Amino acid sequence: MLAALRSHEEIFRYWKGLRTRGRLPSRADIDPMQIKRRLPTISLIDVLDPNPDNDAVFFRQRLAGTELFDAYGQEITGMTFNKIYTASEAQYWAEALTFVVENKKPNVGLSSMAWRGAKGLSLFWLRLPLASDGVNVDMILGHDALIGKVDLLQTGIRSAPVEAAS
Repeated sequence: MLAALRSHEEIFRYWKGLRTRGRLPSRADIDPMQIKRRLPTISLIDVLDPNPDNDAVFFRQRLAGTELFDAYGQEITGMTFNKIYTASEAQYWAEALTFVVENKKPNVGLSSMAWRGAKGLSLFWLRLPLASDGVNVDMILGHDALIGKVDLLQTGIRSAPVEAAS
């Protein structure tokens, strides 16, 4: 869990450093080389409506890092959240992402992967607002860390390697 907290802190500090004069950073501000070691757990989410009103159909997975493919067991890039998740999970994500859009603030949480058949595994997630115009959130930067234990043979899910404490 400590490694997950550190990686979230690293991504948050990077995002915060991109803000200028109270304006949100945009996708164009992100330099993948600056967060290179985190790219396998990075995602970009398109906000398809400026007023998503807690509806999963208005969030599309624009990009999903390679470790997210392992976690979800399929390619989720290009899919709307109502197609990726069960109805209850899609609602959970729609509410979490709508918070980011409406409040123009980061959101963080812990979500069980039980819906995917991995009861002992959780997703520790961070979602950060991005705005092409610096004001209106039109994309969300995500960082995910899988924590816990799971029977890998049954689910096909693998957890991210744990980093040694420095």
